[in-house]
Amino acid sequence: MNLNQSNNSFFSKKDLVNILFFIFVAIAIFYPIFYSEYLYTDEAPQLWMYKKESSEHMSLLPYGRYITDQLYQWFFGNANTIHDIIFIRLFSFFGWIICIPIWYFIIKQIVIREKLPSQLIFFSILYLICTPPFSVYVSWASCLELFIANTASLISGYFLYSSINHETGRINKPAIMIPGSVLFGIISLFTYQSGFGCFLLPFLLHLITRPKEFRTIFIGVIGCLFIYVVYYFLFKYNLKIHNIAADDRTSISINIFPKVRFFIRPLATSFHFTFLFNEKSIIGFIVYVITFFAWLIADFYQYRFLPFSNRLKTFALTMFILILIYLPTLVVKENYFSNRTLLALNMAVFFLVANTLLNALKKPETRTTIMAMLSFLFVLNARHNFIQQYLNPIKMEYRQLRTFIENNYNSTINTVYFIRPQEDFFVRKYGITRSWDEFGVPSSFFDWVPEFFVKQVVFEKTGNRTIAEKLTIKHWLGKQEYLKLAPQLSKNVMLVDAEEIMSR
Repeated sequence: MNLNQSNNSFFSKKDLVNILFFIFVAIAIFYPIFYSEYLYTDEAPQLWMYKKESSEHMSLLPYGRYITDQLYQWFFGNANTIHDIIFIRLFSFFGWIICIPIWYFIIKQIVIREKLPSQLIFFSILYLICTPPFSVYVSWASCLELFIANTASLISGYFLYSSINHETGRINKPAIMIPGSVLFGIISLFTYQSGFGCFLLPFLLHLITRPKEFRTIFIGVIGCLFIYVVYYFLFKYNLKIHNIAADDRTSISINIFPKVRFFIRPLATSFHFTFLFNEKSIIGFIVYVITFFAWLIADFYQYRFLPFSNRLKTFALTMFILILIYLPTLVVKENYFSNRTLLALNMAVFFLVANTLLNALKKPETRTTIMAMLSFLFVLNARHNFIQQYLNPIKMEYRQLRTFIENNYNSTINTVYFIRPQEDFFVRKYGITRSWDEFGVPSSFFDWVPEFFVKQVVFEKTGNRTIAEKLTIKHWLGKQEYLKLAPQLSKNVMLVDAEEIMSR
């Protein structure tokens, strides 16, 4: 482990040691995905419906994710059992392992060019691995595409950034760099739109060190918006040739003030760093406010050589870039954010705070000590988030529900009554934190899970997909809702009360 990085060469022995260390950390945190069998939320319908023989089919084309749809068709289409989902998660994990050196060298080149603290290279990649979105990406097969979306976006932004001569403000080799930037940007957007925010990370790092030079930032913003426009027309064309309509959730909503107010919530989550808080947590909001204003005051003090009006302009531009980074989630009709959409914003906030912190620590020994302590804390917390907040509860849920269904299903059963658990069941049972729909929430809470989960388990038990397909699945949220209707039980009906089963 080497916290200091002073070698300016493209590749050195120190770089190799650091990259190997990052791979070791990723394996040390997430190695249970190599053997853990479970089925989490969207994986259930995707495993069942991305089949040629399925009477129902899924498609991500209406959401503008053509590349992801192709990946899903191949991976989920070729997965027959729940155990096979392990290999899809490993695809995502090793995809990120391949991408870690790309992130490392891009950030290294930016840090060297902008004369940022050299420790930021090591610190930022470690944080990338420990941040909650990374945990979601490698442990949830429904996010198998995110390493492509985020990394292609970063490459796209770096192509444009590296082509700009910061002294003259002109683009060098535009015939090569601009098409390359657009190509990787389109790949990112057709994979997962929220990943495109990484495009602006190089320009944010430029703003951090050159708060009086806005020309490069202006080029970056224009380049970002231009790629959005190109993608929009390609998206519309893709819908036309497939003769389908866009999903209503993807329609654009120009409602500025509610959207800006909505942006406070993902921004607050980014200022929690690797720590998970419920979106309605008062303590989480207080932590956000304290952290945000501590950074803001320290940052204003560090740039005290600038006129106050310039510092306000720089702060306003910084906030504008943060909003632009999260733009794909802000402009659509649906007001819902999640940890999986936050990687770009998380990294942006980390760069802002980490740079301020490193500049405040003048002594190299102090920097190294503080970084080592924070790095160790991030790794421990990432491990806790993955194991305690995510993996252990859903593995237990999966085992108990599957065992119950397998033990109680027989050939006379044609209907299943499924009582879904409450959203906070894991919180009450394990004392953990629920963070949106990815941490601390039962998979079977979601109304689209029971039907496909039960059918998949019955299919694996009987080996007959037709039998499973013909099952009628009815579900209710909680026992009270079930008892209100008081459906009749018979020998042809199997009752699955998820909370009762998991409470045993």
